[in-house]
Amino acid sequence: MIQSVLCFLIVILLINAAVGIFLEGAAWKAEHPLDWIYTREKVTNRLIPLVPLIFLAFGMTISGILLEVTKDFRQMPARDNELTRNLVVMRVSQPTESMKKEAALQKKLRIGGWMLFALCMIPILLYVTKADHFPRNADLEKVIGALVLHVLPWTVIGIGCLMGSTVLQERSMLRETFEASVRMKEEKDAGISPAEQEVVVRNTKTLNIVRMLFLIAAVVFIIAGVFNGGASAVLSKAINICTECVGLG
Repeated sequence: MIQSVLCFLIVILLINAAVGIFLEGAAWKAEHPLDWIYTREKVTNRLIPLVPLIFLAFGMTISGILLEVTKDFRQMPARDNELTRNLVVMRVSQPTESMKKEAALQKKLRIGGWMLFALCMIPILLYVTKADHFPRNADLEKVIGALVLHVLPWTVIGIGCLMGSTVLQERSMLRETFEASVRMKEEKDAGISPAEQEVVVRNTKTLNIVRMLFLIAAVVFIIAGVFNGGASAVLSKAINICTECVGLG
């Protein structure tokens, strides 16, 4: 926990240092247009106050390794509610109505979350695609400031919708897993015929085969795209966007 807080604090301070260097350099270049904004001295002055925090975070990492802080957690797999739900549900031959309702709710939450996120992206796309918001001779700081004010709130709202829908999906998965566990126990006590068990196993194998075929097809298309020059084309377009559209060049 402490290590995470230190890393987050270091990232915030580094961002603040970078913004400070840019603002200081922009003010300097306004009076000295031929001078370079970023110098070794400016970067050094901004980074020296961060050195103690960086060494502290590094020291805590080393001490944690030496003291084997994570030893008790090495054998504990990461909890995946969706995987657990799938493993339990596949062992149920006849899902209950509550299980079906939870599955439908999860689908609605997933689609709804992404739809709300897409709706939040529309104002951003409308803003960034309007040339009037990016005049050629405008003050860069004002343009960036206006961009942040229009983009950041919608981005936060969109990500918040995704996070909220994900949390609700996780809770629904837990409820479905519990219902499936109860149903599985009931079926086991009632005694399921070998034929029904064979159907469940066959469906599971078929699903795994379909997944493997999709994975192989994806790998084949990726390799074909690389040999077809697709990777070079994508790299060239990315370079052109950075150097021409964004203006880094």
